[in-house]
Amino acid sequence: MTFPARGGSLTRRLVTAGVVWLCLLLLVGGVVLRSAFQETVERQFGNRLDAVLRAMIAVAEVGPDGAVTLVRPLGDPRFEQAYSGWYWQIAEPSGRLLRSRSLWDSTLSVHPNTGADQTHRQSGPRGEPLLVVERDVIFSDPMGAVHLMIAGDVRDVDAELQRFDMLLALSLGLLVVGMAAAVVLQVGYGLRPLRTLQADLDAVREGQRKRLSGAYPREVAPLATAMNAVLDHDDVLIERARTHVGNLAHGLKTPLAVLQAETSGQDANPATLRAQVQAMTRLVEHHLGRAAAVAGAGRALGQSVDVARTVADLAAALERIHRDRGITLEHHVEAGTVFRGQREDLEEILGNLMDNACKWAHGRVRVSGGMPGGALLLAVEDDGPGLSTEDVAAAATRGGRLDEAVPGWGLGLAIATDLAALNGAALEFERSDLGGLRVVLRPSPGVESVSRV
Repeated sequence: MTFPARGGSLTRRLVTAGVVWLCLLLLVGGVVLRSAFQETVERQFGNRLDAVLRAMIAVAEVGPDGAVTLVRPLGDPRFEQAYSGWYWQIAEPSGRLLRSRSLWDSTLSVHPNTGADQTHRQSGPRGEPLLVVERDVIFSDPMGAVHLMIAGDVRDVDAELQRFDMLLALSLGLLVVGMAAAVVLQVGYGLRPLRTLQADLDAVREGQRKRLSGAYPREVAPLATAMNAVLDHDDVLIERARTHVGNLAHGLKTPLAVLQAETSGQDANPATLRAQVQAMTRLVEHHLGRAAAVAGAGRALGQSVDVARTVADLAAALERIHRDRGITLEHHVEAGTVFRGQREDLEEILGNLMDNACKWAHGRVRVSGGMPGGALLLAVEDDGPGLSTEDVAAAATRGGRLDEAVPGWGLGLAIATDLAALNGAALEFERSDLGGLRVVLRPSPGVESVSRV
């Protein structure tokens, strides 16, 4: 089954988000940089005009007639060139104006202030933008304040700002292109393990390998581990299914041979035929039951079962079933004990263990459980005959397969053993202090705990 891709490409998402965020940052940075540069250039231009104003104050003198004059030129030839964009003007309290030759017959409008220093913009004689610095200076008390003005054409400043804007735009544009390419390379390099994982999954699907192999980054390794766990689980299911089919086929050979021999003659014995049919029926039920349990088992992600409640429900049901025998069923499961898996698996495992304990018990069955160290641990005990030391050792050696180790134990424990193995656990058989058998469900060595799926 192929799932349609939704939400577009992950690479496209990451690259788009990275480039958009990069453009926003560079845009804000460009605006701030341009504003700072403009402020610096205009402040330097104003400082330059202020220096010229100070020079004009230094060369200005009041003559015997009370008129202000400049004893020497300011030194910049643009003040002598008509409408050059550089002007100075002196206004005496009497209303007399002294102007630079560059103003020709024009005047500069005085900014309406109260004598404080002023720096502002205004239009020149020909409409050119000017930056004007004004100041009132008192040369003598009887004369009063003399108003001095220096103006400079700011079109040179604006032209410099335009050149800076072009250079800034070009630089930021190249930076965006370069960093966008870096984002593409970074995203491609960062997502390479996912493409490797996809190629490995394709190899598994094509049958070229059974598991994911290779070294994955720390962020991807848990995903690969989880996928390998699923693949291993499926292999176990398939192998167990093949085993059941093989065992069933092997078990049916003898009854079928007997049936064939009986039916080939004319003196067929009905009792023999019925016995062989019953044997075949038991074999089919046995293997179908185990196969159905294995097929339905699985470690369900995100599911957790309250063990205490499950044990209480099973105990109540079994007490009613074995009421005539007077079985006392005790259960002590710590609060918060959970089974990470399907409820049906836990009920099947505990149901079979507790039912067998009730069948063999003289009068007392005890169920206990908890999660020491975060791992699920359950124990079912009875006061029955139990197993001998040799039987316990044989069962432990053969992996707890009591149906194979000790005759007389039916299909229930075989299913419980299979389900425990499929959920990453194992059954262990010990002598109980009650005098009978103690069956312990605990995580298998080297397998993730059933409580930590």
